[in-house]
Amino acid sequence: MHEILRWTMVPVMRAWVTNLDRKFLGIPLPLDAPQAHSPGRDSDRILIVGGGPAVGWGVLSHTLALPGSLARALTARTGRGADVDVIAKSSMTVRAAHRYIDFANLWRYDAVVLTLGVGDAGQLTSTRAWQQELARLVDRIERSTSVGTEIYLAGIVPLASIPVFQTPLGAMAGAQGVALNSVSAQYCAAREGITFVRLPTTPVSRSGRFRSATDYEVWAETLAARMAAVLEPDRRSPEGLAGPEVQSRTSEEIEEARHRALMALNLIDTAPEERFDRIVALASSSLGTSAAAFTVLDGNRQWHKSVVGLGVTEIPRSSSFCTVTVLEPAALVVPDALLDDRFRNNPLVVSGPQLRFYAGFPIESPSGERIGALCVYDQEPRAERDVDVVLLRELALLLQNELWHSVSPTGLDGADGAGLPG
Repeated sequence: MHEILRWTMVPVMRAWVTNLDRKFLGIPLPLDAPQAHSPGRDSDRILIVGGGPAVGWGVLSHTLALPGSLARALTARTGRGADVDVIAKSSMTVRAAHRYIDFANLWRYDAVVLTLGVGDAGQLTSTRAWQQELARLVDRIERSTSVGTEIYLAGIVPLASIPVFQTPLGAMAGAQGVALNSVSAQYCAAREGITFVRLPTTPVSRSGRFRSATDYEVWAETLAARMAAVLEPDRRSPEGLAGPEVQSRTSEEIEEARHRALMALNLIDTAPEERFDRIVALASSSLGTSAAAFTVLDGNRQWHKSVVGLGVTEIPRSSSFCTVTVLEPAALVVPDALLDDRFRNNPLVVSGPQLRFYAGFPIESPSGERIGALCVYDQEPRAERDVDVVLLRELALLLQNELWHSVSPTGLDGADGAGLPG
């Protein structure tokens, strides 16, 4: 687009975008928490940030929108589970995006997917400004993520496929979207750690919904096809690297953040609750163990918010299996503690309940801190192949959802319902 014409039309386009807001009223948007997951033994952690496809226009749940579709598409390729969070604002521009990611605790993600550009195309952001702001954003993400985290930039969906853009002004926005995509592809090709993924046109419903679950499935398949191989643990984690929790923070910083998260949840030393007791009891019975607990780590102690089969409500942190569990975002299975150098001399193993088997999955706060675990214990050892880790993870996520029920996830805001669809 000729620069003088673009500069002249910017005020007109901004007014046009503002006037579009009323046309979007009543279009379905997700009403649930901004996250989705798919079952699997292990899990990849993905964050989607942006507008357009991230918002979820046309569906009422993130399970049917891009987060759920991407989780399922990745699992189909990797065989692992996937946990996908989304920070979506339909009016988000590349310049504004950093304000949202600053609160996202990026160190916990294996990949970040950016779905930016629809708002910038609508405002006729220049290609020069787009590339400058995109570089600033990528630099910011790379400083905050763990080693091996990959960034994906989803291309701007062809705007001509959306009825509201089938006007002369909409055509101008569409042309600018094409120009921004071209700059994005060149930028990503020249920089390591970020991959440009061009999203295809999809059939758009004429019913006023703008998007359907089928659209998100198509885009998710396109993204997953580029992401799956890179997410393989052997490729993204160089040998000998520490886990995501400790790569970018000291032990003291981790403990301080964990304590702040617990204080925000108002959880410590509270009375037992049936909603947690039910899940803990289900874990014990489903996995066939004599004991289970929802544990919380605070300072020098492990406190049991809910417990069955153990006669204690807290133990010293030095005796805690869960202290090891929270080091990684995956299940810890100890088939026989007497044969494990980390636990063979543990007081819970050599005396007291004389535990031999342990399996636990970390529980996170809304801010991403691993505050404890859902774990099961038994006095008899068992083979790791006999442990249903997928079920343990599903129960842990169920308990985590209960924990978050009355708490809004920090930094994981849903769409605001204003701005441009995509």
